[in-house]
Amino acid sequence: MARSRPTKKSFYEYMSLKFDRKFTSGNDEDLYMQLLDIIHEASKDDLHMRDLAELTIMSKTDKLIYRNMMACLGVEMTPMQVDEYLATIEYGLEYIA
Repeated sequence: MARSRPTKKSFYEYMSLKFDRKFTSGNDEDLYMQLLDIIHEASKDDLHMRDLAELTIMSKTDKLIYRNMMACLGVEMTPMQVDEYLATIEYGLEYIA
């Protein structure tokens, strides 16, 4: 069951616990905006939601392939950024109707 829109505070607390570092509005605003985009995209239809959910179960090799694919599209990501993005997807999927 979908919940109301996530607050920055709850999202940053979740990410801080998951990654053992302090997430804040000043440093991680883009990640929160990605969360809102993820929720919007996943809410469009079941296909979008399934595609996002499948990203969260990637193996280590799949993550490397994903990073390379994103780099080819002009988006450079560190392994930690990929993990944070995937955790953001997991969190966002909790807010889908």
